[in-house]
Amino acid sequence: MENISEIEDKIGKLLTSYLEASGHPELEAHGEITGATNLVSDFTLDSFQVMEFLMDLEEQFDIMIDVNHLSNAHTVSDLAKIVDNLL
Repeated sequence: MENISEIEDKIGKLLTSYLEASGHPELEAHGEITGATNLVSDFTLDSFQVMEFLMDLEEQFDIMIDVNHLSNAHTVSDLAKIVDNLL
């Protein structure tokens, strides 16, 4: 089983790939994605983009994330805790 920091790292890499593929200019300005990175305010992702990224995340970890769990997930660290609970 992976620890939280490994999960955060995987989420960060996945988010970087998603942002690069989507052409988000904020990625270069933001720098390294860490546990403290805010998924919405740091990258101005709209709700569709967040859902698209979450589908990638579910596929990566082979999990299903209940949308109700996401209301308090603002950072990579918050999301890593949700993923960890589902593994």
